[in-house]
Formats: sequence, C-alpha cells, structure tokens
Amino acid sequence: MRITFRTLVLTAAALCSSAAFAATQSRVDVPFSFTAKGQSFPAGTYDVVLDAGNSFVTLANKADQSKHLTWTVGPAEPAATAALVKFDTTGTDYALKSIQLGTRVTPNLDRNNKRGVSATTSIGGE
Repeated sequence: MRITFRTLVLTAAALCSSAAFAATQSRVDVPFSFTAKGQSFPAGTYDVVLDAGNSFVTLANKADQSKHLTWTVGPAEPAATAALVKFDTTGTDYALKSIQLGTRVTPNLDRNNKRGVSATTSIGGE
C-alpha cells in the first residue's frame, strides 16, 4: 500500500480539526441547583462551549436551553479536565464562581458573595 504526501496532509488536517473541536466544547453534570448573575439554575447536564474567537464561553442547560449564560474569557493554565466549573458554597447554597474550558477561563463570577463562603466546589467535564 502506498501512502502519498497528500494523504498524510489530509489526515493530519482532519485530526487537528477534531482536536480543535474537542477543545471548544465539553459537558458537565452539576448535581445541585445554583445561582449565577441573579438567576437560578437547576441541577442537570450543562454544555460548555467556547466561541470561534476564543473570547466567550457559554454554559447552557441541556434540558432547558433558556437556562444559559455567556461570559468573556481570558488565558489560563490548562486544567486536569476538559472543562472545570467552580462554585462557591455558603451553607447549602451554590453560586457559580468560574468556568474554564481548555486554556480559557472566566473572571471570578461570584464577586458579591465574599462573606460567608465556606468552601469552593469544582466539577470537571468531559
């Protein structure tokens, strides 16, 4: 079997575009309800998607697409998982703190809740 240079180039391009696609979206299962930007969000599966320009990330509930938010992102060190969503915990309440997808992360989204935060919970996505 003869492999041509063109075949190698096309295969490499396909693999690179697949890797780039995988780095721009992920799925996260959040086992609790939470708040973000004054809105309540239910427990469930959320899609985390980075826009084509790597400037904005969107968190969208799979079951209810009306439950979504979009924020700007900046550079970050890579996380151990494809997506990393962090929540501040106050008692039994959870507030969205940050969303990281690959090497892009939001700023601290829970700026108003500095007092009473007892822990930070992180959930990784695939």
